[in-house]
Amino acid sequence: MKNTITILLVFFSLIELKAQNFQKILLSETDPSDLYINDEDATNLFYYKFVPKTAIKGVLVVLPSGGEVIENTLKQINLHKLAVKKGILVVVPSINWGTDSRESEFKLLNKIFSSIAETHKISKDKFIIGGLSSGAMLSLTYAEKSVKNPENFFLIPKGIFALDAPLDQARFYKYCEREIEKNIYQPAVEEAKWIKNRYDSIYGGSPQLFPEKYIENSIYSYGAKDGGNAKYLKNMPLLMFTDLDTEWLINQRHRDLNDWNGIDIISMINQLKIQGNNNAKVIVSQGKGFKLDGTKNPHSWSIMNSEVCLNWILDLLEKS
Repeated sequence: MKNTITILLVFFSLIELKAQNFQKILLSETDPSDLYINDEDATNLFYYKFVPKTAIKGVLVVLPSGGEVIENTLKQINLHKLAVKKGILVVVPSINWGTDSRESEFKLLNKIFSSIAETHKISKDKFIIGGLSSGAMLSLTYAEKSVKNPENFFLIPKGIFALDAPLDQARFYKYCEREIEKNIYQPAVEEAKWIKNRYDSIYGGSPQLFPEKYIENSIYSYGAKDGGNAKYLKNMPLLMFTDLDTEWLINQRHRDLNDWNGIDIISMINQLKIQGNNNAKVIVSQGKGFKLDGTKNPHSWSIMNSEVCLNWILDLLEKS
C-alpha cells in the first residue's frame, strides 16, 4: 500500500510538472556513488529541465537538500516557475546525497552543464547554482573548486544562492559533540553520532587534533586566514538565506546560537565583504521556516523569498 501511494504521488507530481513544460533527461541507469536516494529501488540518474518559451537569458540550477527527492523540492518553491516565465532555463539534477570527495557530483554536474550549454547554445557565464543545506554546500563547493582549479570544471558559476548551509566542519563537529552530550532530541543525537564518526574516520580525529584537514575541507573556516576556502569566493556573487528562530532552537531542539548555521553564514559574508566582495549578501528571516508537512523548522526551503532571489538572479544575468 505504501509503495502504491508513493507511486501515485510521484505520478501526479509528474503530471503537474508536464504542464510546466518539463522534461526529464536520463543520464545513467546506474548510481554507484548513491548520488540520489529515497527513490525506492531506482538507480537512474537524471535531471529535470524547464525550458522557457521565450529567448533564454541564462540557466538556474536548483539542488535538493539531503535525502529530498526532486518532486518534494519543487512542491516547496516557486522559484523555478517564476524563473521560466522570465526566460531562464531551470535544471534540477538528481543529486540529494553523494560522496565525501564530491568528485562524482562534480562529474555529473559538469556533464549536465556541458549538455545544456551545447543543446541550447548558452554561454558558460550564464549559469547560477543554488540549493538548501547539502544542496547549498555542493553549490558553494563547486564554486570554490572551480575557481581554484578551473581546468577540472566545465564552468565557474555566475553566482550562488544558498539556504542555511553548514559551512565550517570544525564548528559542525563541536555541534555534534554538544548534541551527543545533551542527549535530548534522539533523531538529532543519532545524526550527530553518524556525522562525528564519519569525520573521525575521514580526518583521523577531531578538529583539535587535525585542524588543517578540517580547514582544507570546509567551505568556510572561522579564524583561518582569509576564511580558509572562502577566499575563492571573494569575487563570486552570493545570496545566502538563514532563519533565526530562537523559540524553535530553544524549545524544540534545546539549542542556542552556537548551534545555528547563521553564525558561520554571517561570518563568511562579513569576511568576503572585508575582502572586497560587494556582491555577497545574507538575508536573515525570523520564524519563516516550515517543512513540506507543515511542521516548523528553519532548515527549510520556505525561508527563501523567491521573488527576491529571482530579482537577484536577473540582475546578475543582465550585468553579463
